Parts: sequence; structure tokens; C-alpha cells
Amino acid sequence: MKCITLRSTRTALTTASIHKLGSIRRTRSIDDGTLVVVDLQRFFVNGCLNPHLVANVVREVTMAKRKGWAVVIVECEPWRNGKTITPIARLLSGKSGYTRKRRMSKESEDGSQQVIEACRESGFSLANFRVVGVYSDCCVEQTAVSLVEKLEGAFVRVVKRACSTNFEEETGWEVFRKRARLKVA
Repeated sequence: MKCITLRSTRTALTTASIHKLGSIRRTRSIDDGTLVVVDLQRFFVNGCLNPHLVANVVREVTMAKRKGWAVVIVECEPWRNGKTITPIARLLSGKSGYTRKRRMSKESEDGSQQVIEACRESGFSLANFRVVGVYSDCCVEQTAVSLVEKLEGAFVRVVKRACSTNFEEETGWEVFRKRARLKVA
């Protein structure tokens, strides 16, 4: 029988713990998030001031899919305003279809309740959100702020480059309501 020194045992355990912790962190970063796409319907997108809005939202959806994040699409009265625009819808459907997605309808500016409902029903993250869409001074703001207020401990990041409005965009960002656990970047 060969004896192993205490130092060797500690080193082996520490190394194993570090590898296990790293794998846990990787899993969390892949699975622990929900991208919220607010009102990206032609009716609203047409008047937006950000010329790169659609391309930037496509990047966000692509990144969410790559990370394995859930995607919740919130549409304001789609029976009246139409569904989410084709470039976004196509990314989430098609032959392969993305299974970690939900489409929800809303009738007011705040879509947070629909997002929470979709996440609870589908087992999506309620702790880490990225929010994109239109209008940054109305629906995006109300949804993002309400998510933070309704979900204790949730972190919400509003992605400025993937949001827009049809009304003085810079002024809208300046008056965007501030909250703990809400970051606009």
C-alpha cells in the first residue's frame, strides 16, 4: 500500500473543486438568462430613430440562442399591430426551431406580467434578463422597471443599441427610471 501525503490529497481535492466550480459557472452562464424582445412589430419599428435597431436585435437573439438562453417575445395587440418582424421570427422558427422561446401578447405598455408568466410556465430564468425592443421611452422602460420591482433579486439589463423609439431618443434615455438591479448600457 502506498501512502499519499496530506498535501497531495489537498491539492487533488482543490484542483477537482476548481474544475467542478468552473463547470458550474459555465452551465449557469449558458442556461441562466432570458432575453425579452418587446414590441418588435412592423407597426412600431417603422418610425424608430435607431437605423441599426433590427440588426442589433438580431445579434442579441443570435447570442441568446448560442448561450442557450430563453427568448420571450412580447407583442402589443398582434391582432391589430401585426406579429414580430420576419428577421427575428425567422431566427426562432424554421426547420430546426428554437425550443426555448415563448410568444406572449399584451394590451398595455407594461409586458412584465406576460414575461413572468412565460418564464414560470416554461421554466425560464427569472433572475437574469436582457431587454431589447421598442419603444425605449415607454414599453421597454415599463417592462424592464416592472421586472425589477416584481421579482426580488432579479437583474435586468436594457441593451441600448438594441432599443429605439420614435421620439427624441437621447432625452428618453436621460429620463429612463433608475432602479437597483437595473442597468441600461
